[in-house]
Amino acid sequence: MRLKNSVAASVLALSLSLSVSLGACAAAPPSAALVETQAEDAVIAETYASLSDAARATSVLDARGKPVGPDAYDVPSDAVKAGDMAAFIAKTRDLDMEDRDVSPLFDAFIALDQAAAGRLEEARQTLADAGARSGEDGETSFYIYLDAWLLAMEGKADEAINRHRGAAGGMPGLTGDLSLAAMLDALGRPEQALAVYEAMTPSKIEAPEHQFDPKGLIYSHIRTVISRHALLLQRLGRIDEAKAVYQQLADAEPEEAISYAAAMDSLETGKNLKNEPQSVAEAFSQSLADVSRTMQEQRVIRRIMMGGRIEGFDDQRSAFDQVALLISPENEDLRSAIIDEMYASALYDGVAHVATTAPEATASLQIAAAQAKLMSGQEDAARAAIDKALSLTDDDNRLSTLYGALQLHSRMNDEKASKELIEKVIALSENPAEQAAAHGLATSIYNQFGDYKQAVSHAEQARALDDTHDRRVVLADALGRNGQINEALAILRTERLTRPNDPYMLNTLGYFLIERTDKLDEGFKVLSRARAMAERDPYIADSLGWAYFKLGHINEAKRLIELSRQELAPHQHWEIEFHLGDIYWYLDDKEAAEAAWQTALDNGPPAAEKAALTDRLENGLSEPKPERQPLPDVSLTDGEVDRQDI
Repeated sequence: MRLKNSVAASVLALSLSLSVSLGACAAAPPSAALVETQAEDAVIAETYASLSDAARATSVLDARGKPVGPDAYDVPSDAVKAGDMAAFIAKTRDLDMEDRDVSPLFDAFIALDQAAAGRLEEARQTLADAGARSGEDGETSFYIYLDAWLLAMEGKADEAINRHRGAAGGMPGLTGDLSLAAMLDALGRPEQALAVYEAMTPSKIEAPEHQFDPKGLIYSHIRTVISRHALLLQRLGRIDEAKAVYQQLADAEPEEAISYAAAMDSLETGKNLKNEPQSVAEAFSQSLADVSRTMQEQRVIRRIMMGGRIEGFDDQRSAFDQVALLISPENEDLRSAIIDEMYASALYDGVAHVATTAPEATASLQIAAAQAKLMSGQEDAARAAIDKALSLTDDDNRLSTLYGALQLHSRMNDEKASKELIEKVIALSENPAEQAAAHGLATSIYNQFGDYKQAVSHAEQARALDDTHDRRVVLADALGRNGQINEALAILRTERLTRPNDPYMLNTLGYFLIERTDKLDEGFKVLSRARAMAERDPYIADSLGWAYFKLGHINEAKRLIELSRQELAPHQHWEIEFHLGDIYWYLDDKEAAEAAWQTALDNGPPAAEKAALTDRLENGLSEPKPERQPLPDVSLTDGEVDRQDI
C-alpha cells in the first residue's frame, strides 16, 4: 500500500510539472461540463441582477459558493422551505400572468423586493399594474396598505398616513390599527400613535384559562397591543404610565405576578430592554409580520369551521414573513419567528440557513442554528455553533445564551457540561423570575440524568420563588420520579380542582395515575375525558393509548399511539416510540419493535428510560403482556375531583 501511494504521488507530481511547463505553450480547452456550468452561473447572475441585495444575501450556495439558482427548486414553495428568497422572487417573477393573478400576494412579493432594493416608484407601479389587471384600479385594501407604506419610505409622511387611513378598515383583525400606530411612531408622531393604542385596548381583559381556551387567540393580540403601547411610553420616558398600561396584563394573570414584576422592572430600569425608535423600514417589516400572522389565523379558523385544519408547513405565511424580512433584514424578532415556524415543520436545513444568513451573527441565532444542526444529525457542527454563540454573547443576553447551550448539551447527553452550565445559569440569575426559571431548568436537567433527589430540590426552590400552576406540576413530576407518590398526587389533584376544563391538566393527572399508581380505572376515565376535550392532541392520544395498553387492550393502544405518532410528524418523541416498541413486541412484530425502540433511544430519553431501551434492544421483553381487563365505563363527569379525594 505504501509503495502504491508513492508511485501515485510521483505520477501526480510529474503530471503537474508537465502541465505547468506546457501551460506557457498552450492552455487546454475548458471541458464541456465547465462551459455549461459557467453558462448556468451567468444566467443565474443575470436573473438575480435586479433583485435586492437583501434577497441575494439569502441565496443557498452550492459547494463552489455559487447560488444554486431558481431551477434548483421545482416550485416556489420549495425555495421558501430552504429560506432562499432570491430563488423564490425569481420564480415568482417568472410565473405566467394568469398564475400570478391567482393571488394578490405574488405581485406584492415582487413589489416588496423592489422596495427593499430602494426602487420605490417601481414597486408602487407594480402594485398599480396588478390592481389594474384585477379590474379594481389597484384600490384593494391590501394594495392601499402597501402603497401607504411605500409612500412612508419615500418620506411623504402626510400622504402616507392619509392613504393608510383609507386601508385600515379593510385589514384583517387588529392589523390595520397596529400598522397605523407603527407608521405614526416611525414618522415621528408618537402622541398620535399612543392615541391609536389607547383606542385599541379593551376596558376588560380576560386571560385564557388554559392552552385550549378559545380566548387565547384574542388575548395574544391584546398582549401585542399593550406591550407595544407600554414600550412606546417607556421610550418617551413616561415610565409610570408604561407600568400602569402593562399592569393590565398582570391583573388578568395574577398567577404570573412574578414574571410581570420582572417585566415591569425592565420597563423602569431598561435592563434587557432594546427599545430604540424604529425606522420606517423596521416598522413596515413589523407590520407585514402582523398581517402575515393574522392571515394565517384566519385561514386556520376558516378551515376548522369547514371541518378540517391546515396541516404541515404554512408556506404562504413563511413566504410573507421572509419577504417582509427583506425590508428590514436586521429584524431579529421576525427572523426568530420564521425560524420557529420552520423548526415546527422539521425544516432543519432551512432553519440553519435563515439563522446564519442574518446581516450580523448573534448568540441567539447561533443557538438556533446549533439546534437545527443537531436535529439533522450534524453534532460537530452543532457544537461549533454553540461555541460561537458563547463567544458572541454579552451581558444582556448571556443568560438566554446559556439556557440554549445548556438544553443542547443536555440533549447531546453531555452530563458534565450540563451540570456546570446549570450552576452558571443559577449564579447569573438576579431577580426572582430568573431564579425560578433557572431552578426549573435545573429540575429538567437533573431528571434527564437520573438524579431525582436534586431534581426535587430544585423544583421546590422554583416553586418557593414562583408558586404557579406550572411550577407545581413540575414539582409533582419530580416527586413522582423520586418515589414520593402521595405528595405528588396531592399536588396534582389540587391542581385539577383549580383547572376543571384543562385537557392538559387531565392528561397530567391521568398519566400519573396509570404510570405510578395502581389506579388504572381512574386514570383511564380521566384520560378519556381529556381526549374528548382535545381529540387531535398527540400527547393526550399517546397517554390514553398507554392506558389501553395497561388494561390489556393492545390493538386499541396501537391504533391510538400510531395516531399520536402521525399527529406529531414530522417530529418524533421518545416516549411515543418507546410505547409503540412495547406494543409491537407483544403483537409479535419484533422488527418494528426494535426500530421504534431505536428511534426512542435516538431522541434523547432520560437516563432511566435510556437504560430500559438499551436493555430492550439487547434482550427484548420477557415479562408477559398485560392481562386484558374490562374497560371502565366512561361518562362526561369522569375526571372530576373534589377535595375529599385529595
